Amino acid sequence: MSSSNFNQTRSEDSYIFHDIIPVFTHYGYPQAGDHQNLKIKGDIKIRIGSRMLSPDVVYYASGIPLLLVEDKKPNQSEEEARGQAFSYLKNFPVERYSKDNIRPKYLATTVGRKIRVYKYHYEIDERGELIETLVPLPKIPTYEELKRQYGVVEEEKPKLTTDAFKDLFYELASALDVSEENKITPELILKAVRLIYEYLKDSRNYVSRVPYVELDDHPDRQQWIRNVLSQYVWQNSLGVSLASQLRIEILRSFQGADLNQYITPKSVIDFMVGLCEISSEDKVLDFECGSGGFIAAAISQGVKVENVLGIDIADLPYYVAKTYLALYFGITGEEVENIPIRLDDGLYFWSDDWGVVIGNPAGSSQYDPQGELDDLEKVLENLERDLDQNGRDDPFSEYNFSVQQAVRSCKVGGRICLILPEGLFANSTDEFLRKYVAKHCTVKAIISLPRGVFRKGTTTKTVVSGSQTSSQKMSILFAKKIEKVKDGSSLTVSADQLDYPVFLASIQKPEDAGSDSNKWLESLLGRVLEEWEVWKENKTLKSDREPLEVKEPDSEKKEKLLKFQNTRQEHLIRPEAPLLDMVDQPRPKPRTQKETITPQNLEDVFE
Repeated sequence: MSSSNFNQTRSEDSYIFHDIIPVFTHYGYPQAGDHQNLKIKGDIKIRIGSRMLSPDVVYYASGIPLLLVEDKKPNQSEEEARGQAFSYLKNFPVERYSKDNIRPKYLATTVGRKIRVYKYHYEIDERGELIETLVPLPKIPTYEELKRQYGVVEEEKPKLTTDAFKDLFYELASALDVSEENKITPELILKAVRLIYEYLKDSRNYVSRVPYVELDDHPDRQQWIRNVLSQYVWQNSLGVSLASQLRIEILRSFQGADLNQYITPKSVIDFMVGLCEISSEDKVLDFECGSGGFIAAAISQGVKVENVLGIDIADLPYYVAKTYLALYFGITGEEVENIPIRLDDGLYFWSDDWGVVIGNPAGSSQYDPQGELDDLEKVLENLERDLDQNGRDDPFSEYNFSVQQAVRSCKVGGRICLILPEGLFANSTDEFLRKYVAKHCTVKAIISLPRGVFRKGTTTKTVVSGSQTSSQKMSILFAKKIEKVKDGSSLTVSADQLDYPVFLASIQKPEDAGSDSNKWLESLLGRVLEEWEVWKENKTLKSDREPLEVKEPDSEKKEKLLKFQNTRQEHLIRPEAPLLDMVDQPRPKPRTQKETITPQNLEDVFE
C-alpha cells in the first residue's frame, strides 16, 4: 500500500496498533491485548551501549521470542529500521525475556505498511571469525510456521463450553457498552451476536476494526474483545450445545415488549417437525424464522441446505438465526455466508412450491403499525386485501398476512404447521381466515398449548432477573393443502368439504409442574405425538378411553354448518365457543389436565 495513504501527523504507537499489528494478524500472529504472546514498545528493555531502548513489537509463543519487529513511519529509512532491529536481536537479554535463553532468529521491518522479513544467519569463516548476516525471506512466514521452526509446542487452549460461552457472550456485551448505563438492549445484543458471527466467518480478520468500528475511540475495549474471542478453541467446540446456549442467552436478553418476539421452545419445534414428518425430500420454508430453530430442525432431519429458507425482516433475529445455525452445524469460514437465512420481508413472494411451511409467525392486530417498513403495497402484490370479496379491505393484521402467506407458499399436497392464537379459531372477526384455510386445506390436527410456554425478555439492567411469559393462549394448526389459491375467488365451502374428522389435543400444565417447562412439556407433547401416530392409522387413540363414535351428520345439521360457514377446527378446539351457544347445547365438562381429546366429527359436537 502506498505510504501516501498515511497521515503523517499520527503517532508511531498509532501505526503499531492500527496498521502493523492487524496486518500481522492476517498471518495468524497474536492480536493486541494478548500480553503473554505480544510485547509492545516499552514491555522489553534492551541495553545498547549506554542507552536503554525498546523494540516496537516482539511476538512470543510459550515464552520464546519468535519475531522482532521494528516499525518506521512512511518515507523513513528501511535500512535504518533493519540496522536497529539487528542491534536489538544481537543484544536481546535472553536471561530476562526468553524461556530457555533462546534469542529471536527472525526480524521484520515495516515502513508504512511495507513489510520485509529476515532470518538471522551466522557462520564461522576459515579464520574462525563469526560472520552474522540477515537473509531476506521471499514472503512473510505465518505464526504457525515460525513456531515449527523453533520447535514450539504450545499448550492447547480450552474448549468453549456452554458455561464459558455464557460468560463470553456477556463479556462481549459489556465491552461493547460504552454508555456506562449497564443496560442490556437489543442494539447491544445485536452487536455481540454480530461479533460472534464475524469471528465464525473469518477468525483471522476478526481483529480488524470492521466488526466494531464504533470502538475506534476505545482501543482498550477493542483489545478486550480480541482477548475474549481468542481465549478458547472454537472449531472443536461447535455443536448443538453451544447453539442452544446462544438461544438461552438471547431469550434472557430480548427486550420482548419492544421487539414483539417470543422464543419457541425446542420441545415445540421438535413436536411440529415430527407432526409434519419432515424428510430429506422436502423443501421447507419459515418466512418469519426468528432465531432459526425450525430451520435447524429441518436440516437435522436431512433436508438439503439448498432446499431450506428462513426469512426475517429484522437485523437481530437475522444475525441470531445465522449465528445459531453456524454454531449448531459447526459452519465456519466462507460457508457462513451460504447459511439459508435472508434479511428481508417474509411476506413477499418466495415461490409457491414449498413442501412444508412451518413456523411461529409474529402476531399483531396491525401490519407495520409504526410505518417503519412502508411496504404494505408491495406485500399486497403477493397477498389479497379482500379475501371474502365483500368490497371492503380485510384487517391488515400480521396474522391475516401470515395465514395467507403460509397457504399461498405451500404447494398442493404440501403441509402447513403454524403456531397461532387460539382466538383465531373462534373470533368472529377472523371468520374470513377460517374460511380461507378451510377452502384451500384439509385441517389434520389442532393442538392447544398451555399458557406461559412462550417466553420473552424483560427490560432490565441485569440478565439474571428472569423473563416474561406470553399470556396469550396459542395452538398449533396442522393442515394439508388441497387447492391452489386463485385471487378473487369466493370463500364458500360446502358441507361435504368439511365433513371429515380432525385430531385434537389439549395440553395443560400439571399442577405439580415446576417453573421449568422443558421437561413436562416435552413429555406431554411426546404423548400427543404417539396418539397422533395411532390416530393416522385407524382414527382411534392409543389410550384406554373409549373413543367417541364417528357418525354422519344429518341433512339438517349440514345446513346449519353451511349457514354459519365455520370450519371444523373451530368447534373441536373450543367446544364451548359461540357455535354451541347458537344451537342451545349444554357446555361440555371441563377437560382434565393432560387429557388428549378423542377425534370426533361435527355431529358429536352438536349432541
